[in-house]
Amino acid sequence: MKGYSVSGGRVVFDLGASAAGLVSATPEAGWRMQVWKQDFWIRVTFTRDGREVSVFCTWHDHPPTVEIVDP
Repeated sequence: MKGYSVSGGRVVFDLGASAAGLVSATPEAGWRMQVWKQDFWIRVTFTRDGREVSVFCTWHDHPPTVEIVDP
């Protein structure tokens, strides 16, 4: 398992050799959270006052990788 703390909250993924799972996603106080899951990716987005921070985990044809988008 690997955790990622970002503006807005914390996300924990179970990263395997060829797939991943979402263990937990916890927003900070005052932030909203949404989760999207598909066959080869998971997206967790935290929003507050027009700000959006996303954590993407993808694993299509490659081991799971995590990208954080925090503009």
